[in-house]
Amino acid sequence: MVQQPPGPPGGMQPPPPPPGMPPQAPMGRPRPQLDTSKLPIPDIVVAGGSLLALIFSFLHWYKVEIFGFGIGASGRGGYQNWPMIIYLLLLIFAGFFAANEMAGFVDINLPLGPIYLIWSIAGTFFTLLAFVIRPGDWDYVKMNWAIWIIMIIISLIPIVGGFMKVQQSS
Repeated sequence: MVQQPPGPPGGMQPPPPPPGMPPQAPMGRPRPQLDTSKLPIPDIVVAGGSLLALIFSFLHWYKVEIFGFGIGASGRGGYQNWPMIIYLLLLIFAGFFAANEMAGFVDINLPLGPIYLIWSIAGTFFTLLAFVIRPGDWDYVKMNWAIWIIMIIISLIPIVGGFMKVQQSS
């Protein structure tokens, strides 16, 4: 059995010494061991969908039209901030648990599937609520339909990831 040189596992190993010289200790800090066989696909789906939804929540969902002509104003409503906050928290949460499952930082046993589902449904709910509660007069404030429909479709991605996580845990 070959004895390993002292030092933390995972560090960079120096080249073998010339004959007759003692072996050197590992160089550098140890690298974290990522086990890609434990790649949590549902967590990645939730984190990726949340990132896309977060990006689309920054875009302008409304535009102003007077007598059929679009004026250069576009804006964001107050209810557009709720999906932004929800998807930011969901992205951080799912990203942490995806990294934690691969690297094994801490042992946490939480029912992630239902948590993902509840937060994702809340994000989609507030996205839909932004259609019902528009800022200003409905005669002039119109929806930017392309961005809003894409946002609705993207907001379904974290729900699918949460459903996948529930199925994985049962």
